Amino acid sequence: FKGAGSFFLQSRVDIKSRKCLSLVYSKMLMASLLFQPAPRRILMVGLGGGAVTNCLHEWFPETHIDVVEIDSKVIELCKKYFFLKETGNYWIHEVDGRLFVRQQRDKEPYDLVYLDAFKSGSIPFHLKTREFYREILDILAPEGVVGSNLYGKSNSLKPGDRQTFAALFKQIYCFEDPEKIAAVLIATNRERIWSREDMLQRTDMFQVPVPFSIREVVETYKPDKFIDNQARIFEDDFSKAEMVKAIEKNNKNSTLFRAYPIKSTHGG
Repeated sequence: FKGAGSFFLQSRVDIKSRKCLSLVYSKMLMASLLFQPAPRRILMVGLGGGAVTNCLHEWFPETHIDVVEIDSKVIELCKKYFFLKETGNYWIHEVDGRLFVRQQRDKEPYDLVYLDAFKSGSIPFHLKTREFYREILDILAPEGVVGSNLYGKSNSLKPGDRQTFAALFKQIYCFEDPEKIAAVLIATNRERIWSREDMLQRTDMFQVPVPFSIREVVETYKPDKFIDNQARIFEDDFSKAEMVKAIEKNNKNSTLFRAYPIKSTHGG
């Protein structure tokens, strides 16, 4: 899509092999399945082209999947061109991600939560704050896992992303490909810290039919990446009473005054 004069690649689907994930970040997100190999309930915030959740639905046909997407046009295009088909346990919800998360309190928790929401080349700020991640914890199962797309080299605020997650989650795992096209963060609240060797051992028991090497994904694990204890922790810049108004503002198309901008570097 185009935003502020630049083009941003949001999703890609191989029409000859729809079960394959084409983009680097989407493959790296699947590192989450090492920590949670048999999810019963999955939440994706941000539909994009639906590539990730379409594949997850193929691999886990009995798993309940909720996808939250605020843009009706995105949903329409995905259904028309990206093979998106809702089923009895694969649902698309046209609503803001944060509002949906708040609605899930006291309901059955999620085993996997993926955060991949972008709007005109920017991440809506209310979906990047400590307060939002606390709300994610409220709907996450005790052994649950969060996977977040941190974007690529054009996101210079990744240390703040890590610092914000670390304020709430006990374990943080960052992945980045050698070309720095993509970066992904995995967060859990488990006591045990996994090493690269632990992850590689887990790949030997990995039974999810992903059409790529999960070992290669593990090789992109960077344990010391984006660590900066002086980095800013992102916090809501609005009161609870102002939340709805702030969400409406953040979800507008304009990228001129975003608190959390992403710049195009024409990466994939």
